[in-house]
Amino acid sequence: MMLSKRLKLTATLCTLLTFIVGLSLIQIHNYQQQIYRQLNYSMKLQINIDSLRSQLWLYQEYTDGQGLSELNKRQTELAQNLAEDINWAIQQKLIITNLNQLNSNIRKLINTQNSYHSKQVDVSSTLVAEQLFKAKYSMTIEEMTEEMFRLHQLSIKQASRTQQKLLYLVGAVLLLLAILVTAWSFMTLIRFKKGLASLKQGMNALAAGDLTSQINFTDTDELSALADNFNKMKQSLAQITIKKEELKQEVDSQTHKLIEQQDRLIFLAEHDELTGIYNRRAFIKKIDTAIARDLRGEDQAALLFLDLNKFKDINDSLGHSIGDDVIMIIASRLVNNLRATDMVGRFGGDEFIVWLDMITGPIDIEHKIHQLLDCIKQPINIGQHILHVGASIGISILPKHGLNSRELISAADTAMYQAKADGSIEFCFYTSNHGVSALATS
Repeated sequence: MMLSKRLKLTATLCTLLTFIVGLSLIQIHNYQQQIYRQLNYSMKLQINIDSLRSQLWLYQEYTDGQGLSELNKRQTELAQNLAEDINWAIQQKLIITNLNQLNSNIRKLINTQNSYHSKQVDVSSTLVAEQLFKAKYSMTIEEMTEEMFRLHQLSIKQASRTQQKLLYLVGAVLLLLAILVTAWSFMTLIRFKKGLASLKQGMNALAAGDLTSQINFTDTDELSALADNFNKMKQSLAQITIKKEELKQEVDSQTHKLIEQQDRLIFLAEHDELTGIYNRRAFIKKIDTAIARDLRGEDQAALLFLDLNKFKDINDSLGHSIGDDVIMIIASRLVNNLRATDMVGRFGGDEFIVWLDMITGPIDIEHKIHQLLDCIKQPINIGQHILHVGASIGISILPKHGLNSRELISAADTAMYQAKADGSIEFCFYTSNHGVSALATS
């Protein structure tokens, strides 16, 4: 049942309980007023009867016409009071009927006595009549008093029984309704507290990050509708979270790809596309940094300008693809035969530049040159071809032959062309006096 209907029914029961309580109080008040009217009426009748009795005593004292007239007046008042409708019960009406009958008898006695007084009879007859009148009058008054006593007793008993029945009935109805309202309110409270506890548990689970659990309700009311909406909200949040995670993963993936592409672009910007070693621009930038460092530390370094021999014949006869393979193999051999502090770059075509950092003298340079020439002259196996190449190397030394990359490259390039032009030597040192200093090796 919907909570609104529960609350409306509870309000209706409370209103009904209040209405019954008010109605019961009104009924009790009306019955009490009726009892008060009956008691007041009984007291008035009793006063009338007592007045008749007292008036009879006065008549006995004086025995005159005025006394009879007063008795007649008191009897008339009693008759008028007995004629009032007080809503008596059946037994009480019987008593009132008896009182009316007795009052009628008194009326007859008074009329009879008046007739004696109006006639002139002897004294003895009058005394006998008056004695007889007084005796019957007193007897009738006593009967009326007894009837009044019965009326009082019957009214009290009937009032007690009726009031007790009314109290029992009202009490039973009020108790039943109070138990019903209390039980219904208690059930509604339990349902409300149970629903709020379930909602609180669901909210705590949501606050803890649980997007899968659901709030289950067996009843159909506002709380269950609220729980359904809450469950739908959690499902929407779960879907949004999944989409958010997917979006995050996609963003991370795209970011990773962009970083890889950026790294690739940076690598391509600084490295030769064919061999993977430094290109001309990046190599010059690197050796400028190395030159600045070595000059501050007063260290020596050497720059080798290397040009391959017999490469043009291979490239022309076997094709550019074979030529590219030869360039890549030579570049790999150079890299593998250099120290971590050394660098190698492709200057263009079949020309390479090698930077030998932190050297102690020409002997170290010559040793490294021989090592590089030996690796270059190793046979090159490409498919079915076994190829051989050589190299011409020009050497310039920092700071002897220059203080920047431009001067050192120019000096090494000049020495390389001198070695290639001689034909009998494989490398030359640049000299400022004669242009180059040749050291031949067969």
